[in-house]
Amino acid sequence: MSPTKNYDRVAKTFDYFRKGDMRRWGRSQKEHFSQMHGRVLHIGVGTGMEIINFPPDLDITGIDLSAKMIERALWRGKRYPGKFRFCLMNAEFLAFPDDTFDTVVTVCVFCTVPHPVAGLKECRRVLKPGGKLLMFEHVLSKNPIYGLSLKFMSIFTAALEGTHLDRNTVENVREAGFKFIAEKNVYLDIVKTIAGTK
Repeated sequence: MSPTKNYDRVAKTFDYFRKGDMRRWGRSQKEHFSQMHGRVLHIGVGTGMEIINFPPDLDITGIDLSAKMIERALWRGKRYPGKFRFCLMNAEFLAFPDDTFDTVVTVCVFCTVPHPVAGLKECRRVLKPGGKLLMFEHVLSKNPIYGLSLKFMSIFTAALEGTHLDRNTVENVREAGFKFIAEKNVYLDIVKTIAGTK
């Protein structure tokens, strides 16, 4: 099943399974995303659950490759205290000119992008010089036991839903050409906030 069809299929129940994440990570997301400024691109907006953790008065464009996900995000976008628009788009092929955005935001997205470095290079391309990449992602643990478990689980999650739990996202950010600023562990070293600049 293609990623688009998979996310269209789960759109109706997506919020139900993510509620626990929002309760756990809400405070960490608000702190990390307080750095958002100017014109913002939100990669993989999904059903828009994270919008509540964004600071107000920004001009945000949320993209997703699933029309069904975007349909369910619309009401959250309308309630955002600023500008929020949605576009159907693939993270690996962003239909925006170079140097368009001040901030690019991702939340648990680059575990599913088929070619993560290519997607991150697109993020870098559409950022203005000095623009910020703010990521909230789960990554491969450096702990041998956790790391092996995540690699084993990825065999199944990648086959079933295209989710890779064994991505080295921090290294992918560097490989995409970002100047590395900071990484912070939110849960062990599996869930992290990552910040980089163009």
